[in-house]
Amino acid sequence: MKLVWRYTLSSLIDVVAVAMMFPMIALFLNDQRLSPALVGIYAAVPFCALLANLPFVSLAMRRFGFVRMFRLGLFLSTLGIVVSVASREYMILCFGAALVGIGAAYRWTALEALIAWSAPLDRLGATTGAYQSLVAAAYVIGPFLVPLFGLSLNSAGLVAAILALAAWLPIIPGNKNLDIAFPNKQSSQHETGFLPLLPLAALGCIGGVFEVGLNVLGPVQAERLGAMTGDSAMILTGVIALASLVVQYPIGWLADRVGINLIAQLLCGALFLSLLIVPVAYHVPLAIWLAGVIWGGAGGAIYTLTMIRVGTSHRGQSLAIPTVVAAYTVGGAFAPAIGGLGLSITNNWGLFLALGPMLLILWLLVRIRQPLPADSFGVEEKVQVHADT
Repeated sequence: MKLVWRYTLSSLIDVVAVAMMFPMIALFLNDQRLSPALVGIYAAVPFCALLANLPFVSLAMRRFGFVRMFRLGLFLSTLGIVVSVASREYMILCFGAALVGIGAAYRWTALEALIAWSAPLDRLGATTGAYQSLVAAAYVIGPFLVPLFGLSLNSAGLVAAILALAAWLPIIPGNKNLDIAFPNKQSSQHETGFLPLLPLAALGCIGGVFEVGLNVLGPVQAERLGAMTGDSAMILTGVIALASLVVQYPIGWLADRVGINLIAQLLCGALFLSLLIVPVAYHVPLAIWLAGVIWGGAGGAIYTLTMIRVGTSHRGQSLAIPTVVAAYTVGGAFAPAIGGLGLSITNNWGLFLALGPMLLILWLLVRIRQPLPADSFGVEEKVQVHADT
C-alpha cells in the first residue's frame, strides 16, 4: 500500500497544477472577449481527449503494466502543462489541454480500480470517500494558490510547471514495480455487457457534469452575471472543490450503513434546485456561492456513490471502471460545452436551460433501467496487486 499511495501522491500533485492553471486560462480567454461557446469548447477538450483514450486503457494496462502506463500518462500531462504555459494562442492552448486529458486517462482509471476492487467491502464506502477526499483536496489547493499568493497568469504558469515536475518525485525513489492484474476472464454472472451498466454510467455522468464540468464554466457564469469579478471568480472554482472535499468521507461512511438509493435521490434533487438558484445571483451575489457549494458537494458525492457501486455490485468486472470514468468524462466535457451555448443565449437562465433537461434525462435512465442498490453487495472477487523489487 505504500507504493499505491506514492503513485496516488504523484497524481495528486499533478492535479493541483492542472486545477490551478486551466481555470486561469479559461478566464484569460474570457477576458479576450472570446465567445462563451469557444471558452466552453476549450474547457471540454481535456475531457474529450481522455474519453477518446479510455477504450485502450485496460488493454494497455494488461500489456505494459501499471508503472509504464502511469509514467506515460504523467509525462503527457507534464508536457501538456508546459505547452499551456508557453503559449497564449487558442489552438495551442487546446493542444496542451488535450495532452493533459490523454495523460489522465492512463493513470486515473488504474488508481480508481485499485481502490474500488481491493478495499474491504465492509469499509469500501469509507475508503473510497477518503481517497476521493484527497482528490478533492488537490482541486481545492490549486485554485486557492492564485489569490493566496497573488499570482498572475504568467507566474501561475511557472508554479504549475514546477508542480508538474515535482509530481515525478514520489515515484522516482527505488526500483520497485507495481502491477495491477485486471481480470482476463469474468465469471458468467459478470458477463453482462454494457447495457446493464447504463444506470451506472448515467449516475457517473451526473457527477461529472456538476463536480468537474462547472469548475471552469462556473466562474465565467459568475462574471457574466456581475456577481463577482477577477480573483473572486477564480475562488468559486476552489469553493466547488472544497464542497466536494467536505462531503466525500461522510457520504462514503453513510453509504456503508444505509446504501446509496435515498442519498442519490436527494443529491440529484439538490442539483436541480441549484440550477434554479443561479439567476438569483444577478440580484443576490451570494446565490452563486450557494450554487457552487451544491455543485461541488452533491456532484462529488454522486461520483463517490457510483464508485462504491462499482466496488460492491461490479467488483472484478473490468468494463465497469472504464464505463464510469467514461461517463464522468462525458459529463465533464458536455457540461461546459452545452452550458457555454446556453450562456450564449441568456446569461441568467443559460445553465438551467442547458443542464436542467440533461439532469432529468440522466436521472430517468438511472431509475427506469435499474433501481439503485440499497444494502446488497455483489460477489467479491480477488484482484491481485503485487510489488516486485
